[in-house]
Amino acid sequence: MKKVIFGIFCCGMILTGCRSNTLENNLSQIRIARAAELEQGKTKSERAKEIKQNILQLKEIQQAAVIIEGKTALIGLRLKEDSQKDVVRLKSEADILAKEADENIDGTAITANENITAMIEKMEKEREIS
Repeated sequence: MKKVIFGIFCCGMILTGCRSNTLENNLSQIRIARAAELEQGKTKSERAKEIKQNILQLKEIQQAAVIIEGKTALIGLRLKEDSQKDVVRLKSEADILAKEADENIDGTAITANENITAMIEKMEKEREIS
C-alpha cells in the first residue's frame, strides 16, 4: 500500500512539473515599481530634496521634511520662534514653492505640528537609507 501511495505521489510530481515563474514575476514587478518611481528621470527622494531646498528659501523656516507619495508631498515644517504666528501664510507659501519645485505634485499636506513633523522626518530618514 505504501508503494502505491509513493508511486502516485511521484507520478503527480512528475506530471505537474517544476517551473520558476515566481522569480520571473517578482523581477518584472521590481522593474515596474522602479520605473514607476522615476518621474522626469528622478527618484522620489531626489524630488523631495528639491522641494525641501525650495521651501528652505523662506527665512522663517528653520527646517523642513518632505516625503512624496504619488502626486502629493507631505511636508513638515519647523518654524523659527518668532514665526509661529504666521503659520497659515508660511504653509501657503510652502505649498506654492513645493509645486514650483516639482510640477508633478498636484497637492500638498503641510504641517507645523512638532509630533507630526517628527514622524515625517523619521520617514524621510528611513527612505534615504533604503
